Amino acid sequence: MHKLAIAIWHVLHDHTPYRELGADHFTRRDPERAMRRMIKEANSLGLTIRFEPITA
Repeated sequence: MHKLAIAIWHVLHDHTPYRELGADHFTRRDPERAMRRMIKEANSLGLTIRFEPITA
């Protein structure tokens, strides 16, 4: 809710058009933080997860 209020404030105050950043904005912005968040959530469910790079 707070981020929405900030976006609305910028649109109204700076007279800028609203620009949708996308559902994965914060994941793209800080992938390490997203990974820590996923690990923490999995651990709270009693699960252990491991990340491995995808080899193409």
